[in-house]
Amino acid sequence: MADIDDLKTAFAQSNAAVNRRDLDALRAMFHDEAVQFGPFSPFPREGKAAFLQAFETIFANYESYTFTLINPQFRVIDTTGIVWAHFAVAQKPKDGPMTTLFGRAIWTFAKSDGQWLIVAAHLSRLPSGN
Repeated sequence: MADIDDLKTAFAQSNAAVNRRDLDALRAMFHDEAVQFGPFSPFPREGKAAFLQAFETIFANYESYTFTLINPQFRVIDTTGIVWAHFAVAQKPKDGPMTTLFGRAIWTFAKSDGQWLIVAAHLSRLPSGN
């Protein structure tokens, strides 16, 4: 049960870091070789540097950006942690109106030296009307 609790804590910290715009905290939460498919591009982001660059761009272009999880679920299998959830992103670009998008996501964590690190993430927008 401790592994699930530790995974929940690590995941909550990563979500809080995004909402605080805390790049230093995010830097510590990704594996160097992490891979992500995001909701706006068909191409993967590969490596911690690519993740951080994406967050830097978001933080620079949006005056408000809040990522909210909807019913997150957690599973631990040996040294692999899996988190999945629906999400809402409320975002206000510096030059546009506030919008909200809804999506679903799955994150894969690996336990390395006692710490849960994000190694893969896939976020996609929900189809229109759902």
